[in-house]
Amino acid sequence: MQISMISLINSADEAVHEDILETDRHDQDMAAPSCYSVTIFTQRWKEVRDFYVNLLSANVVSERTDRYCEMELGGIPMTLRQCEYGEMVSYFHLYISMKGRAAVLQELRQRGIIVTSVGPYTNFRDPEGRVIKLSEEKMVVA
Repeated sequence: MQISMISLINSADEAVHEDILETDRHDQDMAAPSCYSVTIFTQRWKEVRDFYVNLLSANVVSERTDRYCEMELGGIPMTLRQCEYGEMVSYFHLYISMKGRAAVLQELRQRGIIVTSVGPYTNFRDPEGRVIKLSEEKMVVA
């Protein structure tokens, strides 16, 4: 009596397995992404630039007046851009940690900016209404 064993291999399964191996190889070669800028579109360029640079002490990296301003705020690369081609004003919440906030808070109040406190955050808005949440240290949501 002769016994033979037949192995059935589905060619589709082989293709899927090969795709998985290829994807793993691709992921190993791919570098981690790097954010080089968060862009803020504005219709009030001078006021918003003054707010971030002169009040919150953003460091200007490069600038073309009334058009764009590349800056760094707390290690985050940001670009302020004038709305030119139908872009909408950007909206976001910006969380900033800062030790010794008294001088900044005093300046905000002197400029007539409403400052409120909720939990660990001191809240205020930039000239176009974007929410800024200021805390003594980085807060972790639990």
